[in-house]
Amino acid sequence: RTSRLILAEMGVIGWLAHVSMKQAVLMGLIASLPGLFISYTGFTEDDFANPEKLGSAQFLISAGVCVFIAAMAYRNLPFDLIPDWIPLLGKMDDLFAGLCAGVGLTLVYLGWHYGTGPKPAEILVAADLLEKAHVALVPAKVVAVQSVKAGIKAARPFANAVKPLAETFYKSTVAPVIAAAKTTFFGAAFDEYVASLEKANPAFSLVRKLVKVKK
Repeated sequence: RTSRLILAEMGVIGWLAHVSMKQAVLMGLIASLPGLFISYTGFTEDDFANPEKLGSAQFLISAGVCVFIAAMAYRNLPFDLIPDWIPLLGKMDDLFAGLCAGVGLTLVYLGWHYGTGPKPAEILVAADLLEKAHVALVPAKVVAVQSVKAGIKAARPFANAVKPLAETFYKSTVAPVIAAAKTTFFGAAFDEYVASLEKANPAFSLVRKLVKVKK
């Protein structure tokens, strides 16, 4: 066997190993989420029939996070339930997973703003970190905006210097070519073509007269 064939086989084996590992990890994550949710929230079977428990912030936020993670993990599966190469149907499960991800984010929003009782401590920590990161990034955002404005201001003299050259080039080179094209394609030959259309189709002639009258 040649070295190229050996390298190709090694590449295929490496790809299969990578895909198999990714598939196993994501499927394991999806399968473990229900158990993690129940063990984290401490919900029992009776709690799922209790409206007060279902409306709590802990339930809504935790359920939303689990649904969102499961949906995004499914969308990243190398091999899902419906193969992507099937026309139309191949993307239906991915679209449904995206819809479930949106439902998960909605549950998180409802739990954060309208859920009863205390919120999960991890969510509070994450929200605090995001707020601190936003505050820390504000100076960088201001610097970036000022840099863009300074770049535009610095480029303006160059644009003003190039503008007369571009106008001269257009008048001397581009405009004559356009005029010649108009004369060739929309001159007498075009008028003859329109006249033939008017003879063949009286409605075309009527519409053209109406357009002229409006002008």
